[in-house]
Amino acid sequence: MNKSRRGTYIWLLFLGAAVGLITIASMTTAAVNPALALFLVIGYLFLTFATLAQIRLQTLRLNMPRLNTIRMTPAARKATQRARNRGDMMTDNTLTDLGLIVNERRSDGQWKRRMAQVVSMDDEAIQPYAVVHATSEESDRVALVQFDLYDHSGRVRFSRTCEQWIRDGDNLVVCDRQLPLHNEDASARSGTWDLRITIDGALAAIHSFTVTPSTAERRRQFSSDGEAEVPHMAIPVEDGPLSLEDLLREQRRSSNNSRN
Repeated sequence: MNKSRRGTYIWLLFLGAAVGLITIASMTTAAVNPALALFLVIGYLFLTFATLAQIRLQTLRLNMPRLNTIRMTPAARKATQRARNRGDMMTDNTLTDLGLIVNERRSDGQWKRRMAQVVSMDDEAIQPYAVVHATSEESDRVALVQFDLYDHSGRVRFSRTCEQWIRDGDNLVVCDRQLPLHNEDASARSGTWDLRITIDGALAAIHSFTVTPSTAERRRQFSSDGEAEVPHMAIPVEDGPLSLEDLLREQRRSSNNSRN
């Protein structure tokens, strides 16, 4: 109990004692008007009720969890809802962002990284990531974040569990392994793939993304259909930011522009 609340209770106690003495005096002597004593009793009861109700309301507000505005990307919101619709989602963690990083090694040996919603079998490798938001009660612990990639046929193409120290607020979790695509076997078909994220054994999100065929596969498809081969099928990729933080910042800026 804080000092202000204790002072309020003491004040109500003394005030009640004074009203009680006045009421007793009105019953035993004629010096005090009984109507005035009754008015004081009613006023005291009303004041006490209003004061206690206000204290109770303040207590409820303090005990209620703070509903801070958590900004989620559309992909994270959709993926979280898909996991929730399965009925076996039990995690208390909130994902505010998730997706894939496409890694390409440049001619100088450095890595060029970009975020993509559509990847190609010509891409060198993809690396999943997630942003986990934790409250103060859920923070200061080690979480097991598992990334699973399922191809178009439902086969598991990639599975990796990472240990992550969770702090209060947003925690960027980047998988420490990547899935090569350029040299994948032919059974890894293009189409709609799924990224499933599990936190501490509980499914947190199911994110779908598109994988397009490689240039060689497209040429084979066109050739088998009797079409002329196109010499340059690769989609040009603009140079993107080099750091993951810049990529996330650019993604949030694009998302805000689309909402405006």
